[in-house]
Amino acid sequence: MSAKAGPSSASRPSTEERKVGDRVIELRTEGSSFAAIAKAIGVERSLDAFGVFVDAIARRPAAERTKLRAEENKRLDVLEKRTRQNVDETERDRKLASVRKLRERLAAS
Repeated sequence: MSAKAGPSSASRPSTEERKVGDRVIELRTEGSSFAAIAKAIGVERSLDAFGVFVDAIARRPAAERTKLRAEENKRLDVLEKRTRQNVDETERDRKLASVRKLRERLAAS
């Protein structure tokens, strides 16, 4: 199964894209990592799977979008807390910047 990564707001998603998005939300809700999700849906990178996830959230009803964003923000909180414990300042700052970007993409969905 293959999926296009990135924003799909320019056009209506195909039935296949909607199915893939539903599967990504299902897998993430079950606790799968984005690396595992990427493999499951046939995209190369975990960041691509995150893009499919964000696009799928954007297509959900408002109440569900709020719930899904809150769940993902909790996961990002855990990642951020773990990242802050890294003693390598350069690596820590780079990873914290990545977490901020993920939060921004999630909030924009």
